Amino acid sequence: MGPGRQGLALMVRFLGRGRSRPAAILLAVGWGTLAMMLLLAFGEGLKLTMETGRYGLGLDPVIVWAGTTTKPWMGMKAGRGIDLNEEDLAALEREIPEIDEVAGERQRWAVDITWGSKAVSTHLTGVMPCYEGIRTHHPQRGGRFLNETDQAQGRRVIFLGPDLKERLFGPEAAVGQSVQIHGVPFTVVGVMIDKQQMGMYSGPDVNKASIPLSTFESVFGKTEYSLMLYTIKPDADSKEVEKKVREVFARRQRFDREDESALHFWDTIENRKETAKVMNGMQIFLGLVGGMTILVAGVGLANMLFVMVHRRTREIGMQMAIGARKAAITSQVVGESLILAGIGGYLGIGLSWLVVELLQRIPIKNEGLQFLGKPTLSLPLGIVTVAVLVGIGCLAGALPSRRAARLNPVEALRHE
Repeated sequence: MGPGRQGLALMVRFLGRGRSRPAAILLAVGWGTLAMMLLLAFGEGLKLTMETGRYGLGLDPVIVWAGTTTKPWMGMKAGRGIDLNEEDLAALEREIPEIDEVAGERQRWAVDITWGSKAVSTHLTGVMPCYEGIRTHHPQRGGRFLNETDQAQGRRVIFLGPDLKERLFGPEAAVGQSVQIHGVPFTVVGVMIDKQQMGMYSGPDVNKASIPLSTFESVFGKTEYSLMLYTIKPDADSKEVEKKVREVFARRQRFDREDESALHFWDTIENRKETAKVMNGMQIFLGLVGGMTILVAGVGLANMLFVMVHRRTREIGMQMAIGARKAAITSQVVGESLILAGIGGYLGIGLSWLVVELLQRIPIKNEGLQFLGKPTLSLPLGIVTVAVLVGIGCLAGALPSRRAARLNPVEALRHE
């Protein structure tokens, strides 16, 4: 039998002695692994929920509202209201190459939409076709969003949020149906897919209806935009683009570019970066809490190995007397530590996977629980867990192996 197989056989034999002690260690390591995995999985689930909810508002849009000047400028008094109009939108497209897409939106509250004898009062928006991407207004299968032809021809078509569709049509299919707004018929061309939306203005999109911007103007009259949205190119800096947008508006509408009350910006890109920092910090904290649990189990593992080394003093002395090297003795003890940490960790990982799978299959209807999300296992999470287990195993085996390697063979053989 070679040295490696002999060492392995000794490990198995020693671990088989006093089975209650290794079993307690396996339970402790397994429980610590389970705690750490679940904490990190819940943190990952919350992170994914927040990420999904954030994209319910759109793909990193910057939202611009008109304000009122607070500084006099070029002979004009403070207190002037700023408008958002088509010429401003065209100027942004023409003068700021970092802008990817820009769109205007008009809004009207408490608009009655009727279908047969049923009427629903809702929030109506006039939007551009690019809203499908910018504001994630993606349609359910069998329908579509408003397109360029609708916009160019001022078609009387309407796109419904899923909750609005249920309030108006119930289980009936909505696409192809004709509804009326102010006595004007509109054809339903699509229903939005249901989505979580953590950031919003003028209420959740699932309760809104949208028609082409050109049609909105023909029905309600042409007024300034309620707001503008733009997205920037991947290599652009949102703060620099915001500064350029403010300069374009200041030049066109003649106000002090330093007057921050003239325009209001909601930079969701910066919000995303801040949220990511918070979530990463929270995951690190949860990981540390779980890691401390495993560390306690590691202390128990080291204590058990100390006892085992003490009980095996004569046996280790015999091994050294017949030529066993210190490195072999050390690796034997460290190996035992890794085996215990590995088996306990494997049990903990397996149990946590089972718990996460069960929780994933439980439907959650409570809004608070929906916000927390469901625990989610991920590859980085698995890598972190394995790394922690290997580290705990090495640390727990380091001190006992050092003691074993320092034993004097003669004194060890005299040990009782």
